Amino acid sequence: MHWWAVATLASGAALALVAMWTDVKRREIPHWVLGALAALWLQAAFLAPEALNASLLAGLGCGAAGLALGFILYCCGWLGGGDGKLLAVLAMWLGPADVGFALLATSALGLLLAVAALLGAKAWRQRGIPFALAIAPPAATVFAARAIA
Repeated sequence: MHWWAVATLASGAALALVAMWTDVKRREIPHWVLGALAALWLQAAFLAPEALNASLLAGLGCGAAGLALGFILYCCGWLGGGDGKLLAVLAMWLGPADVGFALLATSALGLLLAVAALLGAKAWRQRGIPFALAIAPPAATVFAARAIA
Protein backbone atom coordinates (compact mmCIF):
# COMPACT_ATOMS: atom_id res chain seq x y z
CA MET A 1 0.00 0.00 0.00
CA HIS A 2 1.28 3.45 -0.84
CA TRP A 3 2.51 5.64 2.03
CA TRP A 4 -0.24 8.15 1.28
CA ALA A 5 -2.93 5.52 1.91
CA VAL A 6 -1.28 4.47 5.18
CA ALA A 7 -1.06 8.11 6.31
CA THR A 8 -4.73 8.63 5.42
CA LEU A 9 -5.80 5.61 7.45
CA ALA A 10 -3.66 6.69 10.40
CA SER A 11 -5.15 10.18 10.27
CA GLY A 12 -8.68 8.75 10.13
CA ALA A 13 -7.99 6.51 13.13
CA ALA A 14 -6.50 9.43 15.07
CA LEU A 15 -9.52 11.62 14.34
CA ALA A 16 -11.90 8.83 15.41
CA LEU A 17 -10.03 8.56 18.71
CA VAL A 18 -10.13 12.36 19.14
CA ALA A 19 -13.90 12.18 18.71
CA MET A 20 -14.04 9.47 21.36
CA TRP A 21 -11.86 11.43 23.77
CA THR A 22 -13.88 14.65 23.46
CA ASP A 23 -17.12 12.73 23.89
CA VAL A 24 -15.82 11.24 27.13
CA LYS A 25 -14.49 14.56 28.44
CA ARG A 26 -17.17 17.02 27.27
CA ARG A 27 -20.08 14.85 26.11
CA GLU A 28 -19.88 16.37 22.66
CA ILE A 29 -18.11 15.59 19.43
CA PRO A 30 -16.78 18.74 17.79
CA HIS A 31 -18.01 19.47 14.31
CA TRP A 32 -14.47 20.11 13.12
CA VAL A 33 -13.59 16.48 13.87
CA LEU A 34 -16.57 15.18 11.90
CA GLY A 35 -15.87 17.60 9.07
CA ALA A 36 -12.20 16.62 8.98
CA LEU A 37 -13.14 12.93 8.87
CA ALA A 38 -15.56 13.55 6.00
CA ALA A 39 -13.05 15.71 4.08
CA LEU A 40 -10.27 13.17 4.59
CA TRP A 41 -12.56 10.38 3.39
CA LEU A 42 -13.42 12.34 0.25
CA GLN A 43 -9.75 13.03 -0.36
CA ALA A 44 -8.94 9.33 0.12
CA ALA A 45 -11.74 8.31 -2.23
CA PHE A 46 -9.98 10.16 -5.05
CA LEU A 47 -6.28 9.98 -4.12
CA ALA A 48 -5.94 6.69 -2.22
CA PRO A 49 -8.96 4.47 -2.96
CA GLU A 50 -7.02 1.36 -1.87
CA ALA A 51 -7.20 2.71 1.70
CA LEU A 52 -10.99 2.64 1.70
CA ASN A 53 -11.52 -0.83 0.25
CA ALA A 54 -14.77 0.42 -1.40
CA SER A 55 -15.97 2.68 -4.18
CA LEU A 56 -17.15 6.24 -3.70
CA LEU A 57 -20.80 5.27 -4.16
CA ALA A 58 -20.52 2.30 -1.79
CA GLY A 59 -19.03 4.55 0.88
CA LEU A 60 -21.76 7.14 0.39
CA GLY A 61 -24.39 4.40 0.66
CA CYS A 62 -22.90 3.12 3.90
CA GLY A 63 -22.75 6.68 5.22
CA ALA A 64 -26.42 7.22 4.37
CA ALA A 65 -27.36 3.96 6.10
CA GLY A 66 -25.26 4.95 9.12
CA LEU A 67 -26.94 8.35 9.23
CA ALA A 68 -30.39 6.75 9.07
CA LEU A 69 -29.49 4.33 11.86
CA GLY A 70 -27.99 7.13 13.95
CA PHE A 71 -31.12 9.24 13.44
CA ILE A 72 -33.38 6.41 14.54
CA LEU A 73 -31.26 5.77 17.64
CA TYR A 74 -31.20 9.51 18.37
CA CYS A 75 -34.99 9.73 18.09
CA CYS A 76 -35.30 6.80 20.52
CA GLY A 77 -33.03 8.63 22.96
CA TRP A 78 -30.31 5.99 22.83
CA LEU A 79 -27.60 8.11 21.16
CA GLY A 80 -26.66 11.75 21.06
CA GLY A 81 -26.66 13.69 17.82
CA GLY A 82 -22.87 13.75 17.59
CA ASP A 83 -22.73 10.00 18.12
CA GLY A 84 -25.14 9.48 15.22
CA LYS A 85 -23.09 11.73 12.95
CA LEU A 86 -19.89 9.93 13.97
CA LEU A 87 -21.57 6.62 13.13
CA ALA A 88 -22.44 7.95 9.67
CA VAL A 89 -19.02 9.34 8.81
CA LEU A 90 -17.19 6.24 10.04
CA ALA A 91 -19.59 4.03 8.05
CA MET A 92 -18.42 5.89 4.93
CA TRP A 93 -14.84 4.99 5.82
CA LEU A 94 -15.64 1.35 6.53
CA GLY A 95 -17.60 0.54 3.40
CA PRO A 96 -19.82 -2.48 2.89
CA ALA A 97 -17.06 -5.02 3.57
CA ASP A 98 -16.34 -3.89 7.13
CA VAL A 99 -19.41 -2.01 8.33
CA GLY A 100 -21.11 -5.21 9.56
CA PHE A 101 -18.17 -6.13 11.79
CA ALA A 102 -17.96 -2.58 13.12
CA LEU A 103 -21.69 -2.43 13.92
CA LEU A 104 -21.55 -5.77 15.71
CA ALA A 105 -18.51 -4.69 17.74
CA THR A 106 -20.12 -1.31 18.45
CA SER A 107 -23.27 -3.04 19.69
CA ALA A 108 -21.25 -5.28 22.00
CA LEU A 109 -19.25 -2.37 23.39
CA GLY A 110 -22.43 -0.31 23.78
CA LEU A 111 -24.02 -3.11 25.77
CA LEU A 112 -20.96 -3.27 28.04
CA LEU A 113 -21.15 0.51 28.56
CA ALA A 114 -24.85 0.31 29.40
CA VAL A 115 -24.17 -2.45 31.95
CA ALA A 116 -21.33 -0.37 33.43
CA ALA A 117 -23.69 2.59 33.73
CA LEU A 118 -26.28 0.46 35.49
CA LEU A 119 -23.79 -1.11 37.87
CA GLY A 120 -21.91 1.86 39.10
CA ALA A 121 -20.90 4.70 36.80
CA LYS A 122 -23.02 7.40 38.46
CA ALA A 123 -21.81 10.14 36.11
CA TRP A 124 -22.96 8.11 33.12
CA ARG A 125 -26.39 7.56 34.67
CA GLN A 126 -26.74 11.31 35.24
CA ARG A 127 -25.16 12.74 32.09
CA GLY A 128 -25.57 9.87 29.64
CA ILE A 129 -23.18 7.34 28.23
CA PRO A 130 -20.51 8.65 25.83
CA PHE A 131 -21.28 6.17 23.04
CA ALA A 132 -18.31 7.31 20.96
CA LEU A 133 -16.48 4.92 23.33
CA ALA A 134 -18.33 2.14 21.52
CA ILE A 135 -18.32 3.61 18.00
CA ALA A 136 -14.72 4.73 17.49
CA PRO A 137 -12.58 1.73 18.62
CA PRO A 138 -13.96 -0.80 16.10
CA ALA A 139 -13.47 1.67 13.25
CA ALA A 140 -9.96 2.55 14.39
CA THR A 141 -9.18 -1.17 14.59
CA VAL A 142 -10.31 -1.68 11.00
CA PHE A 143 -8.25 1.33 9.89
CA ALA A 144 -5.15 -0.10 11.59
CA ALA A 145 -5.72 -3.53 10.05
CA ARG A 146 -6.02 -2.00 6.60
CA ALA A 147 -2.84 0.02 7.08
CA ILE A 148 -0.87 -3.06 8.12
CA ALA A 149 -2.20 -5.30 5.34
